[in-house]
Amino acid sequence: MKNLRLLQNLILALVFVFITGCAVSFSKKKWDLPPIADNEISVMSFNMENLFDTVKTPGHNDETYLPRYMKEGDKTLREACVKNNDSSYRQSECLNYNWTPDALDTKLTNISKVVMGVDGKGPDNLMIMEIESDVVLKQLNDKLKDAKYITQVIIDGPDKRGINVAFLSRFPVVGKPVLHPIPWKAENPKDQEWMERSRRILEVTVKAPNGDPITFLVAHFPSQANPTYWRQQIATFAADLIKAKGPNAMVVFGGDLNITHEEEDKAHIFRDILSQGGAVSHFVGCKECPGTHNYRKSWSFLDAQVYSKALLAEGAGSYQMEPGTIDVIRYNPVHLSKGKYPNRWDNETHEGVSDHFPLYVRLKQRSEAKTPVKDEKPVETPKKAPAKKSSKKK
Repeated sequence: MKNLRLLQNLILALVFVFITGCAVSFSKKKWDLPPIADNEISVMSFNMENLFDTVKTPGHNDETYLPRYMKEGDKTLREACVKNNDSSYRQSECLNYNWTPDALDTKLTNISKVVMGVDGKGPDNLMIMEIESDVVLKQLNDKLKDAKYITQVIIDGPDKRGINVAFLSRFPVVGKPVLHPIPWKAENPKDQEWMERSRRILEVTVKAPNGDPITFLVAHFPSQANPTYWRQQIATFAADLIKAKGPNAMVVFGGDLNITHEEEDKAHIFRDILSQGGAVSHFVGCKECPGTHNYRKSWSFLDAQVYSKALLAEGAGSYQMEPGTIDVIRYNPVHLSKGKYPNRWDNETHEGVSDHFPLYVRLKQRSEAKTPVKDEKPVETPKKAPAKKSSKKK
């Protein structure tokens, strides 16, 4: 009996340590990584939440994110607010939301505080989700001028709202960036066209400091408003895309994958699908991270990264992913609500940043270049061609 009580007390003690240990791990208050070394490069993925420009872009249902005076004075824009929104709340929001150049400038300033707060100069490579256009990407890069991003890539995709992904880097681009279409297969044929309007995966390869190529795949999976099998399909395509690069290719896949912890518990998209492409960020690191997104007090790693096998400890790449550097960037006061939640942008007060925290990692050089690439010119997304003036008289 005495031995049984001792065993029970030991179990209770272990349970207490586990619970309090978890509590401590979720209360980490500051970023405690050492300064980035010369032989390390950094990567961050960041959903910037509705980072739209303030002009009407052809082909985008972007009426919400325009100055209110434009909608008040343009019947076509008012009608589009009603046509392109399926609820009275969304229609009212579209008509009344006042997305001005001043509002955009303040939001860009707040974003820049978060980005530049990393390593004191911003990450070497920045993967961006929820950004509309080359116009606003350039404005963002101008705000981040001290980061000295020479590669700036965005390719307009099929999303009707104009929600795109983008990439900024201090390193020169290699080859031509690609926006990969997803081979969607709808369970209901009526959904096929809608599925094909979903966001694609942006591929950009850059020349690392040692001369080797590193490929970045930037993604924004369909939202939770869509069935699980949509995210399963694009996850399968993403894992295959990573593997297709070959066992020696250094690839970082990342973005807002919209997989909640509840969905992962049931469907195992991270465990059974994305893990086929490499190591999943929150499986191998970030042990003190609650998640990147909080919905009704429930944390999820909606934002995640996958590192190809060449980047792992046993891999063949000249850079190695450092699991201990994986972190959710949740320390900047401008991006904190109640001391622990992401402080999303409030267009009334012009405060906040985004409803997602960024995700960060470092890659450490472990050898000289194995497949060095030639220097190429920096890439900046070309400005849109000016619209041709109509020759018809009005």
